[in-house]
Amino acid sequence: MFAKHLTLASLLTTALAVPAVTIKELPAACTSYPKYDAGTGEAGPWSISAFNSDNTAIEISGASAVYVVANTETGPVMKSGYITINQRVDFARNRFICAANKLQIYTRTALDSDGNPTATQYTDVVLSASESDARLLYLVDGAQPSLYEHYIGGEKQDGAFIGGYNTTTWGVKWSEPVEGSYGLPFYELRLLPEGVELKANETKTFLKVQV
Repeated sequence: MFAKHLTLASLLTTALAVPAVTIKELPAACTSYPKYDAGTGEAGPWSISAFNSDNTAIEISGASAVYVVANTETGPVMKSGYITINQRVDFARNRFICAANKLQIYTRTALDSDGNPTATQYTDVVLSASESDARLLYLVDGAQPSLYEHYIGGEKQDGAFIGGYNTTTWGVKWSEPVEGSYGLPFYELRLLPEGVELKANETKTFLKVQV
């Protein structure tokens, strides 16, 4: 509980850090991503982390995955999952690649007979359909995220950034642990297209591909 209060306090008191940028969408191909290998046609692996965040405390950790459980007649199954930001620096970051011109995450993709997560493999990452509340999901169908460059005053900034629907700005909000978060709190992510307002206790960030 004490850690929660500290986290919420940092969300509410840090100064704004997300700069105004001009974005340029890159071709929807693995050649646009860092560490592209022409021999395999794939790029990566790398991690994804928060960058230029309102709440700079979230930049010390990276992207991870939270899975969603559905209870069926034959037992629990992993229904889907979504990409989040770790709260713990000692919790391993998930790695990502681009394969078959699709962004993929290396994560657990099923539950065993006891309901424990298993079947670790690369699986496609997609955007949910709602442009005003889009999240990065896996184990479901959806549109591919886009990769962008950032420019400030006409000068290209270092790196490449994950986004979609013509934006690279993400809303970030602290969350209590849920069934699929391995007992850990985390930061939820949702895209923030122009005109979409922040929710209570939500701040802004970019998501940068970290080589």
